[in-house]
Amino acid sequence: MGAEAVSTNLPVRPPPPLRKSAIFGLSDGMMSLLGVVLFLLGHQGLIFPAALCGGISSALSMAGGEWLSDSKNGLGASCVMGAATGLGAILPALPYALGTGPLAVAESVVICCLIGVVVASMRPHRGFGMAVVETFGVLLAIFVVVLVVGLALPGGAA
Repeated sequence: MGAEAVSTNLPVRPPPPLRKSAIFGLSDGMMSLLGVVLFLLGHQGLIFPAALCGGISSALSMAGGEWLSDSKNGLGASCVMGAATGLGAILPALPYALGTGPLAVAESVVICCLIGVVVASMRPHRGFGMAVVETFGVLLAIFVVVLVVGLALPGGAA
């Protein structure tokens, strides 16, 4: 068969359930715990324990919710959703388990950016550049909203 036998009009297939669960879990975990991290910046010793508890709770909740909402994806997708949510929530707080201060903040930002790149690289049906722009656009919008809320709440670092 020659090159002319290859069709460029292939039907677009939905992403595999495991990839979709990983994208959803990583981004949800990271974005959900962003508010906790920002609120506790003035109390950096509390960030990791709070993120660990929140990450475990979120991971179990998301895994259970995935199973209850769409069990046709199977137990594997539920486990991936839970694990990805936990990782997305806990990894950005990991620097605060080892220390505090500007270095921990910088390391946390780098981890969030790396998670954003991983999520963007897994997004189907988009070029990588567009996926990065969309992913970081959502992250920035959430950051701004959470920061504004943190400024309004008493006791927060903002």
